[in-house]
Amino acid sequence: MMAEAYGQAVAAAVRNAAPVTLGEIQHSSRGSLAKWWYGNPALHYESTLRPRQRSVEIGLHFEADPLTNAQLLAAFRAHARRIARHLGDVRIEEWDRGWARVWEPIALTEPPGAANGAAVGERIAAYVSALEPILRDELPGDVEWSLVRHHPP
Repeated sequence: MMAEAYGQAVAAAVRNAAPVTLGEIQHSSRGSLAKWWYGNPALHYESTLRPRQRSVEIGLHFEADPLTNAQLLAAFRAHARRIARHLGDVRIEEWDRGWARVWEPIALTEPPGAANGAAVGERIAAYVSALEPILRDELPGDVEWSLVRHHPP
């Protein structure tokens, strides 16, 4: 039950704090994994709850083809100082299967619930605010990108 409240709090915080000027953010979740994206689901923000490690991993993941991932990794490394000014000490690195990511682990000092879920969601929204403009500027021209227009409530 606490994990369900945690997941709902993360999703609500991202939805409420992500800049509406970027468009409508898309979302999917399954178990302890949640993803948010704008124009291409292979280039997404991710949250993975790691209860045994008492942590959550959040970040922007590049899970497209190897060339796109390498181009974006190089571009984000070139923006490392700008990213650090906005997000602090985050990791920009190659990852599994030719993927890459800009990410950080966050320690959970209490079991997953609504309070720390909201804090994690706000941190993911900070990633969106800081990294989405860079992603859109650096996106190779041949990468599929289709935004969903934001519809006010």
